[in-house]
Amino acid sequence: MNEKYEEIMQEITAGLTGDPQADMEYLKSKSDEYKTHELSKEILRGVGRLMYEVLPPEKRSEWEKLMENESLGVNAAIEEARFQMHKQNPERALEILESLIKKIEDENGELLSFRDDSVSEYRNFQNFFEDVLYKEMFKPEKTVRKMNDDYCYLYFIYGNILFEVKNYDAARVALNKALRLNPLFSEAIFELAETYKINSEWDDYLTLTKRCLSVAYRAHDVARCYRNYGYYYIEQKEYELAAALYFKSMQFDNQSQMPQSQLFYIQQVSGKQIPQFSYDEVKKLLESNGIQPEVNPLILSIAYGLGKMTAEEGNVEAAQFFLSILYDLTHDEEIKEMMDNLPSA
Repeated sequence: MNEKYEEIMQEITAGLTGDPQADMEYLKSKSDEYKTHELSKEILRGVGRLMYEVLPPEKRSEWEKLMENESLGVNAAIEEARFQMHKQNPERALEILESLIKKIEDENGELLSFRDDSVSEYRNFQNFFEDVLYKEMFKPEKTVRKMNDDYCYLYFIYGNILFEVKNYDAARVALNKALRLNPLFSEAIFELAETYKINSEWDDYLTLTKRCLSVAYRAHDVARCYRNYGYYYIEQKEYELAAALYFKSMQFDNQSQMPQSQLFYIQQVSGKQIPQFSYDEVKKLLESNGIQPEVNPLILSIAYGLGKMTAEEGNVEAAQFFLSILYDLTHDEEIKEMMDNLPSA
């Protein structure tokens, strides 16, 4: 955190009196005072947050409704674009999203309201687990602040549609914007990888698959990572390793038909019977090729810690959420027992 910024904000905060009207005037004067300061963007944002805090409840409620209406506008645009895609009308879907994006971005394609500065970074996580996971994995030095609107999903849908109309370069730009707002968004990583797969840019495809496996915390996403690895190694004609990866994917998702289909294909093109790998054989084969052999242990540790903590606090819904993540990844019977012993919500 910037020490000068902290010093200024502490000084401003110390001047608050507890009288909403007086404090609002005081904060407005501070906004004017610091508008030309070298840290003006950071300070004005900090003052804006203080203004919200000093608002009386009825005024704060009005502000929250205004923000909610803006969010509804983003969500409405996303839903309308999805509807247009359902009607096989991608051009109209793009028009809807591009009209909105023009309003929220500057001429350089940067978000107007939620641009990182020297003391804050703005992220768009899907849930509290991602928030904790991001801080543990990426160790941000700035304060992580929540965005009001789901711009991450907006860019993801936009990138999806651009992919569908075969505008792969633009799709990559949109999907990278989604991932800047949420680096843990596996679906966006998968979609970005597809833009490289379609053009047989295998190095980039492999890099993204590796990246996704390091952050994937849902069992079906972990399975897809291993399937993507399998596809890559089929392309490299390393059929034994590819087969082992498809077997590995079934450990996390036994519903997908893709592994069996690909294993049959491998058998056909290699002319060899697919071996029945043991768990240890698969693990050894993956490790020897530099492939993460299991779910990132940090993810398992955080899910367990949060599940245990929220269970002890009596927050049944949250405990169920965190422990279900862990159980789906491990099928550990002790975790299942913890979940079964939670009181009814």
